[in-house]
Amino acid sequence: MNPSRTFLTLLSLSLLLLPLRGQEGEDKQGDETKIKKLSEWPTLSATDKDRVFALATQFKKDDPKLHDAARQQLIAMGAGAVPFLFQRVSDRAENENKQLFEVFDALIESKHGALLAREVKKPVVELRRYLSQRMARFADPELLPTLTPLRKDKDEITAFHAALGCLALGDGDALGQVMSYSKTHWLEQVDLIAAVLPHARSAENGNLVFAAITKAPAADQMAGLRLARYLAIDDHKVILRTYLDSPDHAVKKEAVNVCRVLHGEPPLEKLDVFQSIKLANEWKAKL
Repeated sequence: MNPSRTFLTLLSLSLLLLPLRGQEGEDKQGDETKIKKLSEWPTLSATDKDRVFALATQFKKDDPKLHDAARQQLIAMGAGAVPFLFQRVSDRAENENKQLFEVFDALIESKHGALLAREVKKPVVELRRYLSQRMARFADPELLPTLTPLRKDKDEITAFHAALGCLALGDGDALGQVMSYSKTHWLEQVDLIAAVLPHARSAENGNLVFAAITKAPAADQMAGLRLARYLAIDDHKVILRTYLDSPDHAVKKEAVNVCRVLHGEPPLEKLDVFQSIKLANEWKAKL
């Protein structure tokens, strides 16, 4: 069997049969734009501003109970505390970032996307990393003009987050960057990828990733199939037969995982050679 010829034949069929299957992801993005966006953070009184900084200093102490109490009180104050807490994010070895990010996670919503976009040029790397991954999670088309140039950020992780966000919004030019970085940082980024990329699941984006790997080296096919878990649709299952037959263990394993995810099953990150062969044969019988 010629894998390239088989793929191109199947891809042509899928393009003919599935021109509109990306509508579900587009509808989700359309829903996102209906959210009332904020152009300013909620205001705090002078007293509350002082209280924000006083509570944040509790994160410098060693007592976890003080951390918990400060976090709960800051969250109760609302999103108006966020811009003041941004100032405390640091690249120093000793920092309060973990505690601050937990507060941000509780307070920042998609309606704050434009406000985050104002902060992404700040010199603090840890802040840019946090902001870029949050914006990627929002999958908000209005943030694409911010995420696109951020793909060239001098910090590799921030640039990856931005590329992931662009890909989730349908920018196919970001696919290569996401594949390249995730190939060597998969376990660090899989949770974020699994949360972000399903926004772009469609016939078009599934075709894009399969086209990118059809003649690629095994390592790139592996990386592409990992992304296909979250970009492919059911109609791509027939294409997976080629990769289930791959002599390369990593490729075979990732083809199995695409099948599993498309059938509503969790992926298996650890599969030995014999397990991969067994599961690949089982999936070929089901497809």
